[in-house]
Amino acid sequence: MDIEKASSDIAATWNGVPEVIASGSPWEVGFAHGSQIPLRIAVCISNYERLFLETAEADWAESKARAATYLPALEENEADLVEEMRGIASGAGRDFLDILALNLRSEIALTNYSDGCTSIVTRNAARGEVYLAQNWDWVAEAGSSTAFFDIQGIGQPRIRMMGEAGMVGKFGFNDSGVGICMNAIRCGTVNKSHLPVHLAMRRVLECRSFDEALAMLTSKGLASCVNLVIADNRGRMATIECTPKGLAPIFPEPGSWTTFHTNHLWSPDIPDGIRDHPSKNSFSRLERIKVLSKDQEANIEKIRLWLSDEEGTPVSICRSTPEKAVGIERMATLATVIFDLQKFKAEVSFGKPSLSPPVRTLSIE
Repeated sequence: MDIEKASSDIAATWNGVPEVIASGSPWEVGFAHGSQIPLRIAVCISNYERLFLETAEADWAESKARAATYLPALEENEADLVEEMRGIASGAGRDFLDILALNLRSEIALTNYSDGCTSIVTRNAARGEVYLAQNWDWVAEAGSSTAFFDIQGIGQPRIRMMGEAGMVGKFGFNDSGVGICMNAIRCGTVNKSHLPVHLAMRRVLECRSFDEALAMLTSKGLASCVNLVIADNRGRMATIECTPKGLAPIFPEPGSWTTFHTNHLWSPDIPDGIRDHPSKNSFSRLERIKVLSKDQEANIEKIRLWLSDEEGTPVSICRSTPEKAVGIERMATLATVIFDLQKFKAEVSFGKPSLSPPVRTLSIE
């Protein structure tokens, strides 16, 4: 792609990662996003041009064509997010379908493969603290297109987020104490009239409570399979297996304050006709995070230690790139996010947490 033609990024950076600060109407939020990090967006497009070809056998022109097939439903049902994506494209000097294809990355690539994230949501009952955390495992080049976001839409909650340049939703929390993480699921079932994964994540961050988010997802439905881990600072939480045929929330078991997820479906209530195709390490990582957190009262330091675990390396909770891996199997742990929803803050680090990388704290006062 035309990285060399992109204008310079103007957003302030932390350890090389820019932060977009945007407010106003959907178009204004999008234009600020695009105009502040156009080079980062160009890099993201270049990364996914390679990845879509490897995983979906789709060059960039075909990827944009596939994304366009979702547009009629999006224009009818999610017009504000379409307007925001048009603003991103304008601000970055890109074609709108470039930005739409980025935001449909799960529907284009991950109906063929899944990434390898491990997530946990837990409450420290003694102190009433609610934690939501995840290792983000993805291909190494995606580390060059990450960004922070501080978004204040008109009439919307304020959102702090760590995501990918050009995309409207990812890991984040809002000023109502709602937070979200995600685990990809390998499944070929799609419904183009429903809500694509990364737009769904943004919609959750526009909700004021867990219950509102669950009702919204139930009403709109998901375009492809994904697991969304959602909690609020009132202690409502679940890991929610979302499919185009319905949702299957997994709440903490009776007597427990914790639930988990990796990259396979394990709810007994998954809708009929949905079949996933997970890697074996998804099962071992799930069992390992259960063992590490069993009978523990969580805090940020303990969670970071659990997410640094390398038992079973290279396909461990803290993942390294396997030797001779190709395509998405090249993935390693790119970032760790830990949300303390009671204190309206998040800790984000880039790279393997086992190497004790620098930590950026995002907060909402």
